[in-house]
Amino acid sequence: MTRPDDSFLTPEQLATVQRHADRLLRDAGALGVFPTPINTIMEAAKLIVVDDEVLNETFMRRFLNSAKAGVATIKSALSKVLGLFEANDRLVIIDRETPVPRIPFVKLHEAGHGTMPHQSKVYSLIHDCEKTLDPDITDLFEREANVFASEALFQGDVFAQHAHEHEFGVKTAIALAKQFGSSNYAAFRRYVTTNPSACCLVVLEPTLTFDPSGYRADVRRIIVSKTFNRMYDAAAFGSAITQSHPLNRLVPRGSKQRMVPSCDIVLTDRNGDRRECMGQTFKTKHQILILVRDEKPVTRMIVLPGEPEFNKRMPRST
Repeated sequence: MTRPDDSFLTPEQLATVQRHADRLLRDAGALGVFPTPINTIMEAAKLIVVDDEVLNETFMRRFLNSAKAGVATIKSALSKVLGLFEANDRLVIIDRETPVPRIPFVKLHEAGHGTMPHQSKVYSLIHDCEKTLDPDITDLFEREANVFASEALFQGDVFAQHAHEHEFGVKTAIALAKQFGSSNYAAFRRYVTTNPSACCLVVLEPTLTFDPSGYRADVRRIIVSKTFNRMYDAAAFGSAITQSHPLNRLVPRGSKQRMVPSCDIVLTDRNGDRRECMGQTFKTKHQILILVRDEKPVTRMIVLPGEPEFNKRMPRST
């Protein structure tokens, strides 16, 4: 099942998050430093990081009981807790089994909970009064913390400035991940959401399923640029890619195939017009990342009388 947008904010909410992330980056002297200095940022946020715990069920029960309710968590796709933020002691605990590429984002996600005043004060308050946070507020806080982590990790507008200096494609996104010290997934997301062109990122589950009719690649999430969203309905991609899907050629088949080079595909826009697009794929251990960018309308061939193609298309008289 395609997952909902875990970073959606209103323009007002986004501006608030960006303001706090920018302030922390400046306090840490992190702007223009590569890879983004995560530990320096955590120190500037006055957060204590513990990264040698295993956040299993036993630890979680013990920790949550001692910390009462003033705790924010970040979970993986399998609902395993990767990080905790405890408000009163300003403590961030990172599960030591968290994949290394994800650790910077997880740390900064927790820093978002501890840095944005409207969140940190609420967590401290519910810690003291032993109440729980409303699920809708929890969801909003998690989305805000996700955006905060992305803003801090990719240094606001700095990422986009560097991205636009290079040719569009997966190689540029991979290079930016290395430059900023992020996971490939986080960099690909940022690459699309900050891009002025009509482009999108289709994230597939890493394992394909097969049956007599062919293969199936389940869609985990679709991220679009603003321009792409104006031109296309991302929901039209559906919840899975099969052999009849427009993105069929972009799905890696072999277990050792990590990249699918640039190839042309055709998509139908919101007006019902067919358009030529370019697609590329990069497969990681945890997901398949498909980049798609709109190019131009499909060229319609005009055949003139006297040309061989004209004669082929004309009906023969009987």
